[in-house]
Amino acid sequence: ALDETNYVQAVECFSKTILLNPDFESAYGELASTQLALNKNADAQATLEAGRKRFPRSFVLEYMSGLAASQQKDYTNAVQHFTTAEIIAQATDAQRLNYLFYFQLGSASERLGDLAQAEKYFEKSLELSPNFDEAQNYLGFMWAEQGQKLDRARELIEKALKAEPKNPAYLDSMAWVLFKLNQPKAALDFELKAIANSEEEDAEIYRHLGDIYSALGQAEKAREVWRKSIRLEPNEPLQKKLDGGGR
Repeated sequence: ALDETNYVQAVECFSKTILLNPDFESAYGELASTQLALNKNADAQATLEAGRKRFPRSFVLEYMSGLAASQQKDYTNAVQHFTTAEIIAQATDAQRLNYLFYFQLGSASERLGDLAQAEKYFEKSLELSPNFDEAQNYLGFMWAEQGQKLDRARELIEKALKAEPKNPAYLDSMAWVLFKLNQPKAALDFELKAIANSEEEDAEIYRHLGDIYSALGQAEKAREVWRKSIRLEPNEPLQKKLDGGGR
């Protein structure tokens, strides 16, 4: 059922497995993973808590707990669980610490605001998988946001775009790094492509587009898209910018 992405049936089967054999440890991780796929975060947390109470700390339970916490935007606990999982794997099976693990740890660290740690983990992810485009884009965009290492950020985002030329997140990242490099005209082209390739409207993309229009001296267009960004997602600093005449 899991292989066929029939998550509802998979949850039923894994739940029955645990009911029939509560000491079958791997079933807890499989059940939690499937519950997360169904966005049943509370159920996944309950499954993982039951597993942690019954078994010694394990990589799978700690890693899955980190994923569950990340989905709930509880990045403090996410980093704690991921770090515990890393320690366990280093002592038992270091091969578990693959590029995806360090990408998840880097993402949680960035969301927590620990950019130095996030950079380290993204670099580790790319060391293990140099062509992993999600890590290339995430690290490149993070640097662009901070106005740091802009040339390398652009190189990473360019590589990500080669893998997925129509990915709106990657197109937005390229627009933003070009904006930070004081190239708003080139940035505009990528931002408009990001919007054209987006299935849903994105507040951050419109906020970036407004900043680009503003840099190009197109104040009315900037205000128009900033207002659209705020309608999609309230943003107090952006609202203050609008109230101040777009400066």
